[in-house]
Amino acid sequence: MTLATCQAILAMGVFFMVLGAVFLLWNRREVKSYYDSKSTKRDLGEFLFHEPERFWLNAWRIGGRVSLVLGILLTIAGGVLWLVLYT
Repeated sequence: MTLATCQAILAMGVFFMVLGAVFLLWNRREVKSYYDSKSTKRDLGEFLFHEPERFWLNAWRIGGRVSLVLGILLTIAGGVLWLVLYT
């Protein structure tokens, strides 16, 4: 395995970690803007109790977590390979 391969695995890991953090922040902003827009409407039940549950609002959070875990695993794997093969 070449040094470029280890660096590519590390770069992908860092990319996925950043992408996961961006997705989690995007989810927070989307949920906040959705429920804040509901607070100006007449029916405040959904605003107060968040029922019915909006599953599409959780998609960014789930994707962010998956991307974050994948990024952490790739970063660890790339780091271990680099240390084992080139030190």
